[in-house]
Amino acid sequence: MPVPTLCLQARRGHAHPAVLSDGAEVMPELPLGDVIAEELGLDVPHGTLIVIGQDDPYAAWSDGEGLSYHVGELVAEVLLDVIRQGVFPLRRENDALYFMACSFHRLAGAAGFQHLGLVPAAFRTGLAATLGAYWTGVRSSRHDMSGMFLEPNFLESERLKTFLRSVDAGFSAPDVRRAPAGLMLFAHRCRSYEAWLKEVELRVSQSLASLQTGSDMHLMRAS
Repeated sequence: MPVPTLCLQARRGHAHPAVLSDGAEVMPELPLGDVIAEELGLDVPHGTLIVIGQDDPYAAWSDGEGLSYHVGELVAEVLLDVIRQGVFPLRRENDALYFMACSFHRLAGAAGFQHLGLVPAAFRTGLAATLGAYWTGVRSSRHDMSGMFLEPNFLESERLKTFLRSVDAGFSAPDVRRAPAGLMLFAHRCRSYEAWLKEVELRVSQSLASLQTGSDMHLMRAS
């Protein structure tokens, strides 16, 4: 993500990664960034994304597949935080989340990331685990018995699309193939998390609107 990021390691068996903005309030009017700066003596610039992971992740996942799975989990957590920030209207949240996930699903196959050691299948499995827990409402992926998120191309599954339509009548199932791989990365210039969220809202909304316009024109021609 092209935003300043602070990575912390939990010491007490924090089983699942957490992603928060520095402005997240630990208590009313007490942002997380200030707490970390005060308690840990770390510099936390405004607009920082804070990632809290498991103990010594590089030792625990020394193999490429394990680390790639963990990165997939973290990316999914960032996407869920985008939704929690209220960037998109409620009626478009599942469309936006699905479309953003499609973008990173495609991005995982890029040569540059594979040369860095990313294993696409493992990354996508981590992405699916976190998104699956969110969409099905279970506590973690270990409690998901649906089987919808076990396939490598889970986002293209008609079963998943049908499920999402059943829980959200406004879900339009955007075309996976139309999601640009670099949709949310922009240029390599770093910007604050808040500035990045605004750009994400603009780009994702424009892309979804373009898909809807194209779909409407296709229907008109067909009629």
